[in-house]
Amino acid sequence: MFGFPGVMASEWQALFHVNKAQIGRLMFFILAGTGFSMILAGKLQEKIPSRFIIFTGSLVCSLAMIFVGRATTIEHIYIWAFSEGFFCGFVYIPCLTIFQRLFPEKKGLITGVLNLTFGGSSAVMSPIFTYFLVSKGYVFTSNFAAVISIFLGTSFALFIKIPGYKKDQGKQQLSTLPLKKTIRMSSFWFLWCVWALSGAAGISLIVLASSFGISLGYGITQYVYILTCFNVLNGIGRLVCGRLSDTYSKQKILMTVFLMASGAYFLMPWFTHLYIISFLACFIGLAFGALFTVSAPLVTEVFGLENFGRVFGMVFTAYGFFAGFLGPWASGIILDLTDSNFKIVFSLFAIFYLISSVLILGVKRKNIADSR
Repeated sequence: MFGFPGVMASEWQALFHVNKAQIGRLMFFILAGTGFSMILAGKLQEKIPSRFIIFTGSLVCSLAMIFVGRATTIEHIYIWAFSEGFFCGFVYIPCLTIFQRLFPEKKGLITGVLNLTFGGSSAVMSPIFTYFLVSKGYVFTSNFAAVISIFLGTSFALFIKIPGYKKDQGKQQLSTLPLKKTIRMSSFWFLWCVWALSGAAGISLIVLASSFGISLGYGITQYVYILTCFNVLNGIGRLVCGRLSDTYSKQKILMTVFLMASGAYFLMPWFTHLYIISFLACFIGLAFGALFTVSAPLVTEVFGLENFGRVFGMVFTAYGFFAGFLGPWASGIILDLTDSNFKIVFSLFAIFYLISSVLILGVKRKNIADSR
């Protein structure tokens, strides 16, 4: 879901004769689909065994890759993007909950391990997608992604089980935090805004890496390094930040990586050397990965494990419904209006990360007690 759009963005632009704003919308549809499914997945896992939810999500995501290989218009890409995002939520939320239940004393580390595979897989797949796109073509690449997803995702889903599922389910029903109380908490809204702003800034580089590289005169086999470096730190950062969150303040960890990403975005448009740009992309990938990894145990710490699926799903709506518009979609419009002025776009994302570094400090458990 992360590697494929980044590699295919320029291919879709040429294939369907669309502009950057139209390409930017595809990430909006991915995130909107995920935003719709996260709350639903959180509620379904309270009633349905998680392995069936994960199996369904993985299977439909695989079939969607076959569909996108036969797309003839940009609207078909949007349909694929929404479907992929929606059913990816059926995989992500149940897996996060399972891991935190299995390892209650190491929620950060184990969430980092899961997120390492989730985000870090793009670092492996982006060069592979690029190789097959150049040597075998677009249709072969999408079919290859579908086959890999079926064999390494769907086929294993039914083996997943949660020890003591019925017992945990009963506890959840007794101590679930009501929706009205959740949305009255300042901590919830601080975290929601952080996801909207930092999520927009982070996800945008996945789409913009190709167009930024092209604007500097680099070809597909060169600018893929920007995306690869982003995804490497996106994956490794999830593991490292997750481990640190078991010992240190989760809010301060996120504040630190957000400030680093802000500085990287401010500096990036002032350089033209591919290696320097790729190095700066590492900090943005680090912040993006930390957002996913550290936020999960932070939600558990502040709102309680029994409320994790539902609250995290609600927080994710900021990423699903707003990050896609504030990031890839809006940046595509700005680039078209300013003749590809990346200084304006990257400075805007730097400000998003700067604001997020302040807001995250307002996410505190004491706000929960005040609302009850």
